[in-house]
Amino acid sequence: MKRVALLGWLLVSLQPAQAERRIALDAELRVDARAADALDAADEFGEALASGDLDAAKALLAEDVVVLESGGVEASREQYFAHHAAADVKFLAERTQTIKRRFAHSDGRSAWIATESELRRGSEPAVASTETLVLEKRKGDWKIVHIHWSSR
Repeated sequence: MKRVALLGWLLVSLQPAQAERRIALDAELRVDARAADALDAADEFGEALASGDLDAAKALLAEDVVVLESGGVEASREQYFAHHAAADVKFLAERTQTIKRRFAHSDGRSAWIATESELRRGSEPAVASTETLVLEKRKGDWKIVHIHWSSR
């Protein structure tokens, strides 16, 4: 991934792999430069899910992650992968994502990333999607400890 810093506090990620994942960036970005590595981990997680690489996705989640999605709660990494991960992979594999707004902040030990995007499949109406990720630095690596997905 190649990063470009603008105005000292805005960080834009340029990812050559975006064409492969069918992700477009047409966004308002407010990304704290201290959140860059956490943002990389978040993007790696999204890429892993969209490509069906469940091992890579699992490695980025804390064991005690809490996932809120569709009115339900998965209270651990194992629970998420046993129940809902396969459906998320199928859903994302069939869609093109356009990120509309993204906000990220970090204090160096924890980070939060909020993303608003549109998901499209062919000529069907777009699905508006929001995602909040909370990450913690654990043993030197960023791990996702909380996910909240919502769509309409």
